Amino acid sequence: MKGFPLIQAIPHPDKVSFTFNGEELVGYVFNPLGSRPFLFPIVGPSGRYVTRIGHPHDPHGHNHHLSIWLGHQKVNGVNFWEQNSPDAGKQVHRYVSEIFDGGLMSFLTSRVDWVGPDGDVLLTETRTVGVEFMADTREFFIDLEHEFKPSVELTLGKTPFGFLGVRVAKTMTVNDGGGAIINSEGMRNEEEIFWKRAEWCDYSGPISPDEWNGLTLFDHPDNPDHPPHWHVRNDGWMCPSHFLKKGIKLGTKESLKVKYRIFVHSGKADPDRFADLFEEFCQE
Repeated sequence: MKGFPLIQAIPHPDKVSFTFNGEELVGYVFNPLGSRPFLFPIVGPSGRYVTRIGHPHDPHGHNHHLSIWLGHQKVNGVNFWEQNSPDAGKQVHRYVSEIFDGGLMSFLTSRVDWVGPDGDVLLTETRTVGVEFMADTREFFIDLEHEFKPSVELTLGKTPFGFLGVRVAKTMTVNDGGGAIINSEGMRNEEEIFWKRAEWCDYSGPISPDEWNGLTLFDHPDNPDHPPHWHVRNDGWMCPSHFLKKGIKLGTKESLKVKYRIFVHSGKADPDRFADLFEEFCQE
């Protein structure tokens, strides 16, 4: 059938599953018992998970590392990054307002409230998650758009933790699998990339004995403090740190929008290809 949606967003009781021909590629998880929505699994071109839950050597201490997730450590002093902190807040998924399926692309839009320890809503977020598939290579893009509207006068404080975090599969890491991190400036691994500015960053590594997969995270030029400093670790972690040098203030009549694109690809990093893809992203 012409125009049949090969990529579909399938609602479940606690997640929306993005599928290609019925096989899950990405799960948008909003379990109400958790502290935030997150993306898991992410199934790469190899057919294997390319992200993981938790640090491979400290699963409890890093139980807030939920594959691909969004947070901020200092929202009016409330911690929306670590889950077990005494000052921790919760991102409460309220509902999915829209689901669209069309050919090789699908997306959802959801409402998420950022709630402090006292139960007050500090901000409301409109979150859009889209998946676009390349049928010939089984690679795909994950597009993330977030619009934040404060309920009170708001300070997003100075911190290395905010907004987007990515934890890759253990075998893809530099330390455990011999993987590699590269950025748009030609730097490599934690020793060179840590706290350096870049437009994008890629983490790639072995996903099977004879195959590499990777994730390239593109930061949109309209995001705060672009190009951001990058918080990366050889143990499998990367995060664009928009608030490393300074925070920002938002009034109740203001809003903040951020956009990211994640390219889930096969093979080792290809900087020339990533540069072209970044330029395409900049036009959107």
